[in-house]
Parts: sequence; C-alpha cells; structure tokens
Amino acid sequence: MQNIEQIITDALIELLDMPDNSQITAQSRLQEDLGVDSGLLLELFMAVEESLPQAVLDPAIMKPEDITTVGSFVGMVRDSMVEEAPA
Repeated sequence: MQNIEQIITDALIELLDMPDNSQITAQSRLQEDLGVDSGLLLELFMAVEESLPQAVLDPAIMKPEDITTVGSFVGMVRDSMVEEAPA
C-alpha cells in the first residue's frame, strides 16, 4: 500500500492538473501555494476516501484553519484511520 502522503500528493497533482514531477512537500500550503479552495478540498477528501477506505473523514467537522498544509492534511487523515475488523 502507498503511504498516505504519496496518496494525497498524487490526488493533488490530479485534481490541480499539475505535471507529475511537481514538487509538493509537507510544508506546501494548500490555499496559498497550491490554490486549493473549499471545493477542491472537498474533492481531495473524496479522492482520499476512495484510495483509503479505512480513512473515516467527515468534512463537516473539519476546520479549514486546521488544514493549512499538505502535512496537516496528512496528519488529519492518519488520525482518522480505523483498523479493519479481522475476518
């Protein structure tokens, strides 16, 4: 499985129609550096949930001021991960 940061970076590159070799780091600011607005942030949530079904994300309870950088988004996703019950 890809790591969370790579999944988010790949989703951002696709959503923002950026070249594949774009330099997105944990310090990249979502709004100021990448131009992510509230609509794109919602699309990013959906893309991450599709790639990581074990991530339980609820955009309604997220505060935009808490998700300012790629790193803060990665941390939020990591904190939202739930373990799948054993079969």
